[in-house]
Amino acid sequence: MLKPKGWFIRQNPLFSDIPDREVELLEQVAETVEVRRRNTVWEPGDPSNTIYVLRSGIIKVSKVSDEGRELTLHFFTRDNLFGELSLVSDAPQDTVAEAFEDSNLLAFSKDDFTRVMMRTPTLAMRMIKLVGERRRKLEDRVENLLFKSAHSRLAGLFIELAANFGVRDSRGVIVNLKLTHKEIASLIGATRETVSFAILDLRKDGLVLTEGKRVILLDEVRLKALRDS
Repeated sequence: MLKPKGWFIRQNPLFSDIPDREVELLEQVAETVEVRRRNTVWEPGDPSNTIYVLRSGIIKVSKVSDEGRELTLHFFTRDNLFGELSLVSDAPQDTVAEAFEDSNLLAFSKDDFTRVMMRTPTLAMRMIKLVGERRRKLEDRVENLLFKSAHSRLAGLFIELAANFGVRDSRGVIVNLKLTHKEIASLIGATRETVSFAILDLRKDGLVLTEGKRVILLDEVRLKALRDS
């Protein structure tokens, strides 16, 4: 059972140290949104006027080309804020945000969230930092797509997913996010066939182990070296 909105806001690192009156305002204006698996939070062309914080579940944000090819940009999980670009742009959404699994969100209107930011410099600075960090990561993704091999991009993806979804056991780090080869391909800008062969190579080299749709990282040091090559 989920904790009350106020408790969730207070324990979220983004909102730590902000005045109680602002936390109370956020609690009052926050709307709870339930999104079932495969349903969308927004689609291209929808208004960009809401900021979301994830209480439970996983949200996938992706971009789909005119030819129907998908490139996954982000996976968001508990405590993550998304939709932050609405704070700096009035342009409609140009991505798809959908529930990768059943999710519970807190939704804040752009106007309400901006009002709290204007009165809370600490939160405003954290949001500026968040936008900057995500832009840098997207730029790194573009650079990787242009200049790195599929094996290198795959190693980098596994390291990133392990940091966000990893659970360590005696064998290594289990990535607790079940992805098909097609979904992995949409994350690294490759074909499903290329991903299948690359994973097979990583398994042969003793870098990863696969159990169904789960990946276990056996040698993080060598994976990082491959990522950086």
